[in-house]
Amino acid sequence: MSSKNKTSTGEVEQQKQENRRNFIKKYGKLAIVTPMAVTALMTPITSKAMNSDTGPSDII
Repeated sequence: MSSKNKTSTGEVEQQKQENRRNFIKKYGKLAIVTPMAVTALMTPITSKAMNSDTGPSDII
């Protein structure tokens, strides 16, 4: 009975590893692209919030 238990445990571990590999295959590309895209979107040159020049000195 213990050998049957070890076999099913091994199969479960193998299935977990296969699931991890499939996840990395599917979403690994996003891990490379996402930081660059976020950086590009948050640069002050292209950000509308940073380009607004209204402030206290414009009131007077």
